[in-house]
Amino acid sequence: METLVITASPGSFAGLADELRKISVQAIERPLTRSEPPDSWARLDEALNHRDRYGSLALTSPRAAAAVADRIRACGISWVGHTPRVWAVGGATAEALQGMAGSVQGSFPEQSADLGAAERLAHVMLSAGAADPVLFPCGENRRDELPAILRANGLVVDEVICYRMVLASAEQARDAVSGASMVLVASPSVLQLLVEACSASARPRLVAIGPTTAAAAKSAGWPPAAVPSVPSTPALVSAIAGLLSPR
Repeated sequence: METLVITASPGSFAGLADELRKISVQAIERPLTRSEPPDSWARLDEALNHRDRYGSLALTSPRAAAAVADRIRACGISWVGHTPRVWAVGGATAEALQGMAGSVQGSFPEQSADLGAAERLAHVMLSAGAADPVLFPCGENRRDELPAILRANGLVVDEVICYRMVLASAEQARDAVSGASMVLVASPSVLQLLVEACSASARPRLVAIGPTTAAAAKSAGWPPAAVPSVPSTPALVSAIAGLLSPR
């Protein structure tokens, strides 16, 4: 049986292990990052308490959405009256808000194999005439696609750190993929960790979750064996099944 190591956070791809088992692939979760709170919640709390200053709230990850929901609850904020329009990259991010920020309107951009999720969301916001300033809760080591695109089109973006991602050690990364025939990577930072931790001869076939990670892999000399058409469980299963098909 083939073995796929999933380096993303537990539960990132619901039902993936069960679906892969049907095609004789064992999925093993070995997360190589963990989420930590920021050094201070003061900036996010201040922004949420004065949310009437913003025209839009943009969320590009379930972690950021969960942090916003937690702080709304912790600060006792009632999300009524003049509030920013909420934009999210997809269902998982919207669900992580737990209804704490009201309805999420116009938030689900068309999936594309050519653009990363943040880029898609930025273009959807621009097409829909999203108002600024844009409150953008994000990770400490975030990618800049969304704020860069919005700013290039004249919108003001306020980036507020709401979590920190801590990478595993090189030894943990090597141990995670040891003996695996495939590894699923969902971020350029984890890809770079694995590149540095694993010699070329010890690298399993790489499944990159999307175009951004795939591009980073190619640049690092570890071209992906498969990239799903969209970052979803069905597309992942299809891409992985393609690797198992006789050539």
